[in-house]
Amino acid sequence: MTGSYRRRWRRPSTPRSFGRKVLDFALMAIFFALVALLAAKLNRQEPVEALAGRAYVIDGDTISISGSHIRLKGIDAPELTQSCGTESVASACGKVSRQELVRLVGGREVRCEGYGQDKYNRSLATCYVGETNLNRAMIEAGQAISYGEYQDDEAQARKERKGLWVTTFETPQDWRKEHEEMPEQIQPQPNRPADLLDQLFDWINRLLGGLW
Repeated sequence: MTGSYRRRWRRPSTPRSFGRKVLDFALMAIFFALVALLAAKLNRQEPVEALAGRAYVIDGDTISISGSHIRLKGIDAPELTQSCGTESVASACGKVSRQELVRLVGGREVRCEGYGQDKYNRSLATCYVGETNLNRAMIEAGQAISYGEYQDDEAQARKERKGLWVTTFETPQDWRKEHEEMPEQIQPQPNRPADLLDQLFDWINRLLGGLW
């Protein structure tokens, strides 16, 4: 016995009109634009806490406000006991760096925008006195080096031979390694997944509200 089958009837396909093609292309472009905007939104670091008050300067990239230690984000200053230059011509660059930050603070109130914590439980923050960004100001003075941010400011300080750039020095990270101290990791901790989802839904709702 031979098998048999019933041919299924199919509706003949009709070519898409030019207008439909344009609409499909527009929808696809909007979709990819939304994906790009979403990626940019998720990659942008938002402040997670705010700290303000009188600050005690610990070293060139660390301060304390009300007992909370705060690491200036995006920069790396010489350690307090670090020396720079050569054996014949050495300078206490760690202390000089701290003195510069003390000068910038000037006993005034400091406000900081925190971005999480480092592995030593210090808040990572961008800090200000008035309109002065202390993180950037330390780079501009040549008393700290870029640690993921402020590369252009570092290049300008190097060009003008400010601070550390008038002599030879080890990067603070290399100096810590040579002195058997753990290198600092100052990357912010990611938000919890639940927080990210809440932010995602809130952002999509606001974005769609703006589009419609």
